Amino acid sequence: MILTPQKPAVIQQKKPIIQISKKSRVVPRPLTELAPETAKLIEDVTVDRRGRLIPRLYSKMAASKELRSMLNLSARADAADVTRLSDQEPLQTLAQRARELGIEIDLNYTFAQPKKAVE
Repeated sequence: MILTPQKPAVIQQKKPIIQISKKSRVVPRPLTELAPETAKLIEDVTVDRRGRLIPRLYSKMAASKELRSMLNLSARADAADVTRLSDQEPLQTLAQRARELGIEIDLNYTFAQPKKAVE
């Protein structure tokens, strides 16, 4: 038996078939095209494993918590020094400063009472 060299087998490569989806695609609008009120609500944009952009909105609860901590609204601290003063101390200080500046002021609690008619 005589061996003759054979031609190597040629593997035919098939062209990939591209299928176009008949479903319509939803393309997100750029953030610059959104109304300013709407764009302010978006905290972050993430990409999922399919390549879609997912906007993440600000959490009202987290924003409220952060705002309360910034403004120190939830602190249970003592009242400020001014609120601890009696009514006389601020009035005395105010009267003293008015005298130093040469201003006449009447520090009584009679507000919007009509003057008595002189007979």
